[in-house]
Amino acid sequence: MNDQNNLIDGLNTSQILVGLDLGTKTIGVAVSDRSKIIATPLSIIQRKGTNKDLNIMKDILNEYEIGGFILGLPISLDNTENKQSKLVRDFNINLQTFFKKPTVLWDERFSSDVIFKEMRKADLSKTKIKSKLDQQSAAYILQGYLDRYRNNL
Repeated sequence: MNDQNNLIDGLNTSQILVGLDLGTKTIGVAVSDRSKIIATPLSIIQRKGTNKDLNIMKDILNEYEIGGFILGLPISLDNTENKQSKLVRDFNINLQTFFKKPTVLWDERFSSDVIFKEMRKADLSKTKIKSKLDQQSAAYILQGYLDRYRNNL
């Protein structure tokens, strides 16, 4: 499912959304509050293969009632998809099959760059930024989706 407009409308009040920033080495994970207003960084998963990654994600998210996933889709500046886009789309199929939850692929252009620059403004070291970048990017992706939904109400 990639219905950007109706995903939140179909959730019950106890369900949350999960934001994901998929990389080749890590997956950033963020969650929404139950009101679907605020995205919060949650965790970083070190990639070990899709099946293992999904099982680790299940363990991390076991206390949440998941309503769906917002998965960052890398799009090139010229609006075309690239090699990483294909990896995200393939992962998305596995994600839907594993969790049996709807997903939305969300344009993630500039997410890591924006987060990196904001964290540098906060005078954080590059090491500290690197350790938090993926989960912060996942929150940025999810927050973008939540904001767009609220602005379209």
